[in-house]
Amino acid sequence: MRGSSAELAPRRFGGLVIVTAVHVAFGALLVLGMKGGEIMEKMEDLVATVEQQQVEAKPPPPPPPDVVKPPPPFVPPPDIAIAMDAPPSNNAIATTTTPPPPKPAQPPAPPAPPAPPPTKLEPIMSTRTKPPYPTISQRLGEQGTTEMIVTIGTDGRVKAAEVTKSSGSKRLDDAAVAHVTARWRWNPPTQEGKPVEARQIVRVEWTLKDAQ
Repeated sequence: MRGSSAELAPRRFGGLVIVTAVHVAFGALLVLGMKGGEIMEKMEDLVATVEQQQVEAKPPPPPPPDVVKPPPPFVPPPDIAIAMDAPPSNNAIATTTTPPPPKPAQPPAPPAPPAPPPTKLEPIMSTRTKPPYPTISQRLGEQGTTEMIVTIGTDGRVKAAEVTKSSGSKRLDDAAVAHVTARWRWNPPTQEGKPVEARQIVRVEWTLKDAQ
């Protein structure tokens, strides 16, 4: 509504000016003694002139530009101080416990010297007699060599005998094992002063000429 009143005010003012000018001109024409027709022509010319001047009036000035409001002043936030633990002082003396030096390792005990080898097994030759020839083997003509391995105990006697090579006759082999086990003797070997067992190979030959 304010905008419409502002626009009508100049128009009203222009209309008043035209009316006033017409009356002044009309009065002047009457003074000059012009006729009615001439007065009307002059008045029309005057009105046209006034209207033309009114039309050619300068346009109203443009509205003022919008005033840009300045931004609000920047207020920095207040500094917030955060309390922190104080770092440890460099003047503190660090104490360290030095461990005692390790004890020197004990050298390993020297290995025990090896036991001396046993002494040599010695046969008792007086016991090395020939076994009797079996009668049946003589009749059949059996002969050969019985080979056995014997185990000799700490008393020098034969503890065990095993035939490793036969004479070809079981009677001769059995007779050889029985005789050696019962009759043959040895002096057993010793080690560190004590008798020990031993093993030995024994051969018994069977020949018919020895049977005579």
